[in-house]
Amino acid sequence: MKGRGWIGAAVVGAVLSVVGVSSAGFIQGTHVKTDLPGPFHITTSPDGGTLYICNQSGHSVTFVDARTQKVTGEVAVGVQPEAAATTPDNAFLYVCNAESDSVSVIDVARKQVVKEIKVGDWPSGIKISRDGKTAYVACSGNMWNTVDVIDTGRMEKTRAIYTSDYGPRTLDISPDGKTLAVINDTVGSISRSVNFIDVDTSRVLEKRVIRESSNLRDVVYTPDGQYVVVTYETPKNWLPVCEAENGQVFTNNIAVLETKPGGKVARLPLDELNNYDGNPYGLAMDPKGRYLYIGVRGMHRVTILDMAKVLNAVRGNSQAELDYLRDDLGFVRDYLVARVPTGLGPSSVCLSPDGKYCYAANYFSNNVSVIRTPVD
Repeated sequence: MKGRGWIGAAVVGAVLSVVGVSSAGFIQGTHVKTDLPGPFHITTSPDGGTLYICNQSGHSVTFVDARTQKVTGEVAVGVQPEAAATTPDNAFLYVCNAESDSVSVIDVARKQVVKEIKVGDWPSGIKISRDGKTAYVACSGNMWNTVDVIDTGRMEKTRAIYTSDYGPRTLDISPDGKTLAVINDTVGSISRSVNFIDVDTSRVLEKRVIRESSNLRDVVYTPDGQYVVVTYETPKNWLPVCEAENGQVFTNNIAVLETKPGGKVARLPLDELNNYDGNPYGLAMDPKGRYLYIGVRGMHRVTILDMAKVLNAVRGNSQAELDYLRDDLGFVRDYLVARVPTGLGPSSVCLSPDGKYCYAANYFSNNVSVIRTPVD
């Protein structure tokens, strides 16, 4: 379909249970200026009633009614939107425009951009504080190392927090609101890092290295704040890391980091011997921390892990034992719940506030998958 035609706003499949499924439901269609909008990031309103989808190639944000699964509107933003976050009252949506080096502020009720805020190079991740007063923007340019801070009342950038390494890709805010966990996807480094940053002082409290890591894509805190989980990949051999990245020569993993100073860094495999979770991307965790959802872009599925079993593995093994288990391609079966096929290239996942539905933004098939979760 050419021009600004609708690709379709109907659910193409039923919403299905996770256990034993071979497919998931779909929301298909966004009203954009291109045939290939490239939905890259998805998030929900605080009440779960609306989905906001950043169309990376369409340079827009699509609004979807989560109950009816119908498209309700679209707002043009800057070039290549890669992430968005709402204020707690759902009055405004803040959108990172990576190529425009800006953040668009959308008035949700009016479906209109009311402010464009200039930030650092290639903003790719954003979170808003629980009180709604502050937005933190990760600027991931190759030679950039800031998290820019926006006062949401004034809708202005007020300061920059400097990370220890280049390429802060995205971040999460600890449940108590005191600490930022920032992933630094420093191009060319064989061991990329996570910064724990004090919100009040803007100081890096600790730099934690994930050894032999590249392509850090997302980070999420557990509800108790004692751990963060990161998606990443490891080069399979001793090629220079830039060559490995270009050739996609990787094993696929999550890292689970204890947030206490000097805590463990568990590098846990997602791959099995003949079943690879190629290119793990976005993360979501249900409100009680029971399940972890991973958008696996290269294999067109969402992988679901049992977090109690993941954390039992972390707590029950020493750092040396965890380092050894990283290479055990049978280990994932200890904590794997399901691998659910989706559309093509799920780059981002989010959950409804009650944890009952998982939504995946499928970059290559230009739609959203809807998965009924294991949560009752």
